[in-house]
Amino acid sequence: MAFWVLFFIVLISIFFFFLPMVKKNITLPQRQTVTEQTDPQEPAVQEPLAQEQKPPQEPRTQPKPQTEKPAAEKPPAKPETKPAPEKPPAEKPPAKPPEQPTPKPEAQQPAKPPAPQPETRDRTVYFMREGSGGDLTLAKTTRKLAVSDSPLIDCINALLAGPGSDEKNRGMISFIPPNARLLSARVVGNTVHLNFNEAFRYNTFGREGGEAQLRQIVWTATEFPNVQNVQIEIEGKIVDFLIEGITIRNPIGR
Repeated sequence: MAFWVLFFIVLISIFFFFLPMVKKNITLPQRQTVTEQTDPQEPAVQEPLAQEQKPPQEPRTQPKPQTEKPAAEKPPAKPETKPAPEKPPAEKPPAKPPEQPTPKPEAQQPAKPPAPQPETRDRTVYFMREGSGGDLTLAKTTRKLAVSDSPLIDCINALLAGPGSDEKNRGMISFIPPNARLLSARVVGNTVHLNFNEAFRYNTFGREGGEAQLRQIVWTATEFPNVQNVQIEIEGKIVDFLIEGITIRNPIGR
């Protein structure tokens, strides 16, 4: 028994000897457990941590709006304003060049007159002239007619047109009806067939006018060396009489 009592006394003494050291070792873990278990202290510690984490996020978000480069949108507005003043001076100079080309066409206009004029040739046409005693005589006149492939037709048409003002002043008249027209002409041998419209037969001057009418036609047509006679046709047909008493059934010569 004494042994056990001594043993317990030694244990107790050892316990009290190491008690302060044990307390130090025991208090440290108790404080840690207390801080970990207490719920109100954890949010207090986490809140400053959350606040401390937010500031690093804020500088990251701030550079993003800076990358948007709002200033880059403004410079395009500046070049639009600059070309506006440059346009008006560009519009003014084109008003001057049109003044320069205007004299050029004027210089070209005189170059147009030297156009080739149609070649003409003197042709003989016969009208009538009334003498002092009332007699009718042939009046020869010269016309400048354009050269063509049908000079005889040109001469007959000039005759049907009547005398000009100068020829009238010289007393020339025509007894061919004003509405007479030449429809066609053809040469057969030494005879020319002249085809007139129906108005060629209506002569208001009577028989004397009809005879003068035929003489004008025959003498004008036979001015050509290859024509000796004239066959009068009316609407493509040979008729017996021009008017009463004047036969045109057969070719007529000078």
